[in-house]
Amino acid sequence: MTGAVRYFHGGFGGLTVGQFVLPPATTKAPSTARFGAAGVCNTNKVYVCTDQHGALLYACMHWSGCGKVYEVEPIGELTPDPDAARAGFSFECDKARVLRVIRVRGKLIKQVQRDMLREAV
Repeated sequence: MTGAVRYFHGGFGGLTVGQFVLPPATTKAPSTARFGAAGVCNTNKVYVCTDQHGALLYACMHWSGCGKVYEVEPIGELTPDPDAARAGFSFECDKARVLRVIRVRGKLIKQVQRDMLREAV
C-alpha cells in the first residue's frame, strides 16, 4: 500500500469497520452547514481529507464532544472540496466505507477546541 492515497473523515463516533459514513441530508445529523458553513458545505455529500490531522480537527469540532477519526474508502465520484484551503486536501463523495476507527482522547479534543477558540479571537 506504499504510495497509495489514504482518506480520513472526522465526525461523530459510533461507527465500526465496514459501516458507511453517510451525508447529513440522509442521516439528519447536524453538520458544519448548520454552524456557519451553509454556503460551502453540501449536506448531500460526505467530506474526506488526505490528512489525518485535518480529520482530527473536524472530529474535535463535533458538537457531541465524542468525535472520532475514521480511515475511509470514498464511494462514488471523488470531487475536490470547493472550500479547501489547498488543492488535494479535501474532497466530497457520496458516502465512505469505514476501514479503521482512530480513537481520539477526550483530553485531546478539549485541547484542540481550546486552541481553535483562541485562534478565532
